[in-house]
Amino acid sequence: MNLLSDIKIKVGAEKDCVQTVSVEWSASKVKEKVEEAFELIKNKAKVPGFRPGKSPIELIKKNYADSAYAEAQDILLREGVSEAIKKENLKPIQSPVIQSLKFEPEKPFHFEFKVEVAPDIKVTGYKGLKINKKQDPVDAAKIEKTLQNIAEMNAKLVESKAESLEKTHFAVINFEGFMEGKPIPNAKTENYLLDMSSPQLIAGIADGILGAKAGEEKEITVNFPADSPLKDLAGKPATFKVKLIAIKEKVTPPLDDNMAKDMGMESLAQLKERVQQNLEKERDIAVKRDMENQIVDHLLEANKFEIPASLVDRQLHYIQHREQERLARQGVPETEQKKALENMTPDHRTKAGNQVRLQFVLEAISRAEKIQVSDEEISSKINKLAEESSSKDKASFEKVLREQYLDSIKSDITDEKVFDWILANAKIKELA
Repeated sequence: MNLLSDIKIKVGAEKDCVQTVSVEWSASKVKEKVEEAFELIKNKAKVPGFRPGKSPIELIKKNYADSAYAEAQDILLREGVSEAIKKENLKPIQSPVIQSLKFEPEKPFHFEFKVEVAPDIKVTGYKGLKINKKQDPVDAAKIEKTLQNIAEMNAKLVESKAESLEKTHFAVINFEGFMEGKPIPNAKTENYLLDMSSPQLIAGIADGILGAKAGEEKEITVNFPADSPLKDLAGKPATFKVKLIAIKEKVTPPLDDNMAKDMGMESLAQLKERVQQNLEKERDIAVKRDMENQIVDHLLEANKFEIPASLVDRQLHYIQHREQERLARQGVPETEQKKALENMTPDHRTKAGNQVRLQFVLEAISRAEKIQVSDEEISSKINKLAEESSSKDKASFEKVLREQYLDSIKSDITDEKVFDWILANAKIKELA
């Protein structure tokens, strides 16, 4: 029997990426599935006095009618939803939700379902884009500044010959804090290294020991600021007993061959060459990222369409989870994390929506321009990720990438190729 003659499918108007579909099975199809259900039950049911599968069908119908109707209904629902999705070429994002359901074994079976679907879009505004490319030459001044920063990072603290502590020094101190004559919890530390030139968590201590000599002890009165994160101490005066253990100063190595050799280079000239290469690489990455950001802005402006709410919610959850992890690493208390996330939610939701919409646009462009990813490109990417990872077992890491992240890796490569295609077909203006 022709399946389509037994089923009627009607698709309602799509709204907010939610499609309502009406399905009706003919009475003859309902009867057929009910009979099949009774046969299934007959083969499994254990009826006293009869071997499995040998019970009279009349007895099965009398005792298992409700089970058969439920089984038939379930089959018709699954087959009806599947046939409607296939026939109407729907692209579900989530499992359909059944509604308006009423099953009667002697009558046509009608039900409706709602399903969230991917938007069917025709992307525009991606060919011949006007993109600005910022010129940022790596000159001698940038190379010299980077070398100076490298020298600073390789600086060492040594005992100072100065008799007294100055702003340019580092102080090694022991200290203990008191409030109203009682020790402040967790305010006692030994051999604490204090950078005299940097802002301090407890303002006043650095100024209080300025000019002190090694071994000297001082008692310093400070006022905790009203907005101090230490709520019990905020806005209150405290006394700190401080002993200056040692005076140290930072010695920066000269930019010469010796410093380069300490860093594994043969000479200062080789170090300069390496610095220039790294700066140019960072510059190229930054320039490309800026151009890609311009592309994203153009694509989102030119392609406005409804997107599935569930995908936005999922992306929002991901963004906020990452933000919460960042706040936690900074030591922000959980209660403060919650408040911060609540304040950021509107911006995060907008960001999530843009990311979801952009992904649909990039996928549409890849289809329109027949941009595909080869197995060789996937293997190369996986190999690169494995080489850059900290995993000691590269083979096992590659296996995990293939088994668990293959779709994501393929999607990332496709996106990269789409951006490259757009740039190759863009009108790029180089800015001085």
